[in-house]
Amino acid sequence: MRVLSSMAAIPRVLAMMFCLFGAQALASYATVLDGTVLLSADNTSRYLVAGGARFFIPSTQWSLYSSANLVVMSQSSIDAITQIPRDGTLAREKGQIAIYVFVGGMPWWIPNPTELDFWDDWKTINEIPSYWEAPFQDYSIQQVLLRERTGTQIYIWTTGLKIPITNASDLAYYGGESNVKTVPLGTLANHSDSEPYCGAILRERSSSTSYYLGYSAGLMRRYATTSAPHAVVPDGALSSFPVTTSGPYCIQ
Repeated sequence: MRVLSSMAAIPRVLAMMFCLFGAQALASYATVLDGTVLLSADNTSRYLVAGGARFFIPSTQWSLYSSANLVVMSQSSIDAITQIPRDGTLAREKGQIAIYVFVGGMPWWIPNPTELDFWDDWKTINEIPSYWEAPFQDYSIQQVLLRERTGTQIYIWTTGLKIPITNASDLAYYGGESNVKTVPLGTLANHSDSEPYCGAILRERSSSTSYYLGYSAGLMRRYATTSAPHAVVPDGALSSFPVTTSGPYCIQ
């Protein structure tokens, strides 16, 4: 049985939607069934629908979806469909074993059969094309309250950082208990909480200064910037990163 907490129906959460999910907050779910292939009427591009979202199908994989129902749409109509599946959507890449559940705009690995059974076992697994990860590397969508199933510790996940929520003020700031999403037990252990993704721009709650996080002299450091932050983190979350006055860089 799939169990997911719902968004709190409060103005604060509605105001935070664009911050949490970026431009995807303005996109909509597909009106066709999951498993449908969308064919652009303006070019040859094809997309698989899974969890109401669109997944681009490389031309080398078109034959893998040749038996799917095909729906022709304008490219603009396809682009208006979100790339972020509904919470609770199960998926795995074609030809791969690992299964993920999408929660809070992110894919979370399901590590064992017990967790798979909790997320509805094998009945609703979407087989998605290769190279599906790119939309989930958008820093602007990666800010969500999480707790592992059966766990008690709540985290704010943002731009690769897994930050424990340790006080009621921070919990309320990010939407409260009713805004906490449940993820598979054990999946957060696969995510490092030591550094954000290189290039992330973050600001602590009580500070007016945003910092660009990158590498300098072999260490991740923060550099003050006037750019808007990708996310706001709890006070003290950036204290382990030394401040540098010369712009850090990201290793490509």
